[in-house]
Amino acid sequence: MTEYPHWDLPEDLAAAWEEDFNRLEEAAPLFSFSSHLSEAPGTKLGGYPSWFTWPGWPDCDGCDNRMDHLLTVASWECDGASWRTWLPLEDRGADGSRAVPVDPTGLDVGSVGSVYIFECR
Repeated sequence: MTEYPHWDLPEDLAAAWEEDFNRLEEAAPLFSFSSHLSEAPGTKLGGYPSWFTWPGWPDCDGCDNRMDHLLTVASWECDGASWRTWLPLEDRGADGSRAVPVDPTGLDVGSVGSVYIFECR
């Protein structure tokens, strides 16, 4: 699977894709880049963090470079919108609806938050 950052999508890509985003949102009112095409939500290894607020990439104390996302431990595996794209087929009902709760583990990190772990390569 390929993820794209949402909050910190490079300006040139955001500008190049803006017309496509607008067309998709008109054709599919439930569509949202952040929920359906950018970061996969939930607990995961690698990829981009699903920031709840503006990105907070840490810098390495040793080399001053931006660190890479290693792991997210999340309270929820999806939300009311993102499950349509990211929920595995095995977790859907026969009619395609969401058949499992958004928090199957019952984990609660800071009231539906996430913990991000970064590494310096």
